[in-house]
Amino acid sequence: MRTEILMAVYNGERFLAEQIDSILQQDTDEWHLTISDDGSTDNSSAIIRQYINDFPEKIAQAFPPQRFGDAKKHFFWLMKNCSAEYLLFCDQDDVWHADKVSKTVAALHTSEGQWGKQTPVLVFTDQTVVDEELREIAPSMMALQQQDPDVRDYRSLLIRNVVTGCTVGINAAMAALAARCAAPERTLMHDWWLGLVAARFGKMVYRNESSMLYRQHSRNSVGAKDVRKLAYYVDRFLNQAYLNEQMRAKKQQATVFLESFEELLTADECRTLRAFSKKRISLGDKLKFLKHVSSPLRKLDFLIRW
Repeated sequence: MRTEILMAVYNGERFLAEQIDSILQQDTDEWHLTISDDGSTDNSSAIIRQYINDFPEKIAQAFPPQRFGDAKKHFFWLMKNCSAEYLLFCDQDDVWHADKVSKTVAALHTSEGQWGKQTPVLVFTDQTVVDEELREIAPSMMALQQQDPDVRDYRSLLIRNVVTGCTVGINAAMAALAARCAAPERTLMHDWWLGLVAARFGKMVYRNESSMLYRQHSRNSVGAKDVRKLAYYVDRFLNQAYLNEQMRAKKQQATVFLESFEELLTADECRTLRAFSKKRISLGDKLKFLKHVSSPLRKLDFLIRW
């Protein structure tokens, strides 16, 4: 049973060693770490080389054929080029709890025992939000962002992602299916895509506990947002250009989903995805789609933005 941890790096020298150290301190040694550097201009490359020299049996470097320029395309490439039984995704600036790997792999193994190895499985968890010095900001990212990990309909996930990539573990069947993405550059993020694919074609397994410290700092690719505060919604309401761009990107991702899996979807699902992706939608089509959206707040959010 081979477990590969995939780490995408770009100018991560400030926190990279601390993240790698937390992986080395896992309570199991049944893992291998592959690090890929996207052309860093800081000291990241030297840090990676030193760890490979010190732990040659546990850590290796992958060398992408080009610069990606963002984490999304970088992680897609790593996933497509990994043949491990289980894959875990790793950012460069967090700290993993010592049981993250063992518990994630155990959940994947149990899930395959229940549904079969050919069933695509995605395991994800909560995380503790901390500042640059690892001081706690919020004990739960899920609570901070008002995410519902029980959402299982992919049409609901088209509106809002609930999966954070650095908590994710997937099996080989899930990796193979997700890698069929027709255009990674037109997706929102690799974790969002993984959630959509798992929700429609596989199984999503949520472990209701923090598996890591999510470090919040000025250079996060996405970052944690406190959606419990009124200021968050006021800012979003006033920033209509942002809302419009987000909806455009969600529609584009839905189009990619249809392009990637049309032959596996029902005729009704194809019609729904085409309706979702249109520039202007009739009220009737909106109401049909909303049947699949889980919560009243999410329905309202969708009606306002669409």
